[in-house]
This record gives sequence, C-alpha cells and structure tokens, in this order.
Amino acid sequence: MIENKREFYQSKGKLFLGIIFSLLFVAFGAFMAYLAYMEESILIITLALFIIVLFSFFAVSNILKVIRGYPYITITDEYLQLDSFTKSEVSLYFTDIEYIKVFEITFQSVIEIALYNEGDYFAQLSFHNKMRLFMNRIAGLSLFTINPKAVRKPERPALLKMLDLIIQQKRSDTAPVNDNAINEEADFMKKYDPFQQIDRSINRSYFLKSYGYDLILFAFPFILFLLTGKNNNHLFYIIVSFLLYPFAKVLIDRLFGFKLRYILKKQQGPTHNLEQLMIIFDLVIFHLSLFIAPIGIVFLLIRYIVMRMERSDN
Repeated sequence: MIENKREFYQSKGKLFLGIIFSLLFVAFGAFMAYLAYMEESILIITLALFIIVLFSFFAVSNILKVIRGYPYITITDEYLQLDSFTKSEVSLYFTDIEYIKVFEITFQSVIEIALYNEGDYFAQLSFHNKMRLFMNRIAGLSLFTINPKAVRKPERPALLKMLDLIIQQKRSDTAPVNDNAINEEADFMKKYDPFQQIDRSINRSYFLKSYGYDLILFAFPFILFLLTGKNNNHLFYIIVSFLLYPFAKVLIDRLFGFKLRYILKKQQGPTHNLEQLMIIFDLVIFHLSLFIAPIGIVFLLIRYIVMRMERSDN
C-alpha cells in the first residue's frame, strides 16, 4: 500500500514568492531603521532590526531550499520525515502519531500531526528545531504541521492519499483499509476537518442566541444613555434596535454571516483582532436594525411560505 520510500518536494513558485515577500520586509525594516536612526528612536530601531533579522532568516531559508532541492516530506514504511537532509529534519514514526486533522491559520489550510509523546519529541529536538517550533507551542498548536499548498501541485494528491493510508493502517484493527478513500484534495480536507458543516439553522434556538447577544449589544448604548442623559428619543431608538436586531442579523447571516463565522471558528492561533472587528460590525448592524430588519422579516416570511408549500407538496 505505502511504497518503501516516497519523496515530496516544495513548490519552487511558492518558495520564490516567499523570498520576494521576505526581502520586501527586509527592505521595509531597513527603511524603518533609517528613519528611526534619524529620529534617534531606540525602540523603533530595535523593532526594525528584529524585522530585518527575522525576515532575512526566512529569505535565506527559502533560498537554500531552492538551491539544495531537498525533499520537503519523505514517507517510508515506518516514518514520515519532514525537511530531510537539513538541520530541521525530524522523523515521525507512525506508531507515535495519534491523529491528523486539518485546521486553518491565517485562512490557510494546514495539516496538524498530533503525537502521543510530543513532549519527548520536543526534548530530543536540536536547539535549532526547538527555536523554530517553539512558537507552535505558544500558539497551542502541535509541533509538526504540513502545509499542503507548499507541495508541488502534481504531487499533492499522492501525499494526501498516503497520509490517509497511514491513518487507516493505524485503525486497521477495527476498520479495513480503503485504497481509494481519498481521490481529491477536497475529500481529504473534508475527512480530517473537525468542523464539517456550516450551521445555517434559523430556528427558535437561533433567535434565543441572537437575543442573548443582542442584550449585550444593547447594554453599551443603554449605559451611555444613562451616563449622558440623552433625550428619550435615543432610548426609544435603542429599544427598537434591540427588538429588531435578530431580524436584521438573520438577513446578514444568511448572506455571508454564517460562512464568515464558520471561517473564523476554524482559525487557530490569535484571532482576537478579527473577533473585535466582528463585534464592531455587529454594533453597526444593531444601530442599522431599523432599516435592515424589514428586509429580514420579508425574507423570513418568504422562507416560511416556501417551506409550507414544500411540505404540502410532500
């Protein structure tokens, strides 16, 4: 099923893009350092030097990958090896792999390889690898991940199929191995993605949750009203907005809100900035509820009529 040895290489196009991107940041850091030197700002100079060193490291690393042409991933009968023939080389034995799953970080799909004894692996890593992978631990990620988009496109289906076979073989005591389980990249991502479906339900539970969240949004302008002593028209407006917000939200959610929240939910690593933007967006919807809600109510009425007609046909 799994060949004795199979090597997968990184896309040179992606590496060249990485080099260009890194060099642009190095240039930006140098420009920042120059301006900071003129202004005699030690803090900005330190930040600029950090940017220069960090992205110089990335640029040199990608240049070496292009020149050397070493495999990105090597799979044998016993282990999966990352960054072969480099200081970053690490071999993950199949017996130590607990599971794999797909997650998203910065809106890119990444394959996470979870190990039973990850702490032992980390202790045995070289200092270079510990420094390189330490941020994974800080971000709450597994030490070892694979970016499928970094692999050459023609080789990608074979890599995903072999990863699937590895996991199937680990489960072979209870389930037969299916050689044709994964034929497309989308199949693999769907199979190992813990967030399988977007919940688009619009029901009683949806409205209860909306009103619960609505109450929090209502609290901000209401407290502001109490503190500033604005006229009663403002109080009436925010009460109406409170009542209508779920009906305005339902239209936004149906158009793109469900999808957007699903994407954010899948992200791993820091997402608080995006969540703050979502709160700001929800506040805007709250204050525009008087204008958006009527459209949402019409949408719900049409939806109800269509559902009743479908039921009557059945």
